[in-house]
Amino acid sequence: MNNKKVMSYIKLFSELTPEKIVYFDDLIDKNIVFIDPFNNVKGSEKFKKVFYHMFKNVKNPNFLVVDYLVGKEIVFLKWEMSFEAFNSLQKIEGVSELLINKEGKISSHIDYWDSLNGLFIKLPFIGFFYKLSLKMFKVD
Repeated sequence: MNNKKVMSYIKLFSELTPEKIVYFDDLIDKNIVFIDPFNNVKGSEKFKKVFYHMFKNVKNPNFLVVDYLVGKEIVFLKWEMSFEAFNSLQKIEGVSELLINKEGKISSHIDYWDSLNGLFIKLPFIGFFYKLSLKMFKVD
C-alpha cells in the first residue's frame, strides 16, 4: 500500500476547501465508489461533485480526522465534521472505510454516520417529531 497517498488523502480532508477538491485527482481511482447516507456515486467526477455540492449548500464545513487505522488494503478514519446551521456550530461524528487499489489510490470511500441523530434531529420541524417518537421507545 502507498502510505504516502493515504496520508495525503487524510491531510486533504483535514484542509478541504472548494479550491482543493481538484487535488483528489491524484489520490483517487477514476472509478471510485463513494457512499454516505445521502449519496451513492461512482466515478471521480461524481465523487468531487458531492464535495462541491457540500461547500455550496453547507456553511463553513470542516473535517477533523481524529484518528485512523491503516491496514493492507483498507483504511478506517474516525472524523468529526463541523458546520454552521440553526444559529450555532453543529458537529457530526463518523467513520470512513477506504479501500486502496494496487496503485495505492482510493477505490472506495464509504461513510458511516447517524444521519437521524447527527442531522435530522436538529431540523426544527422534523426534529420535534423525531424527539417525540424517541420517547415512545426509549427506556428511562
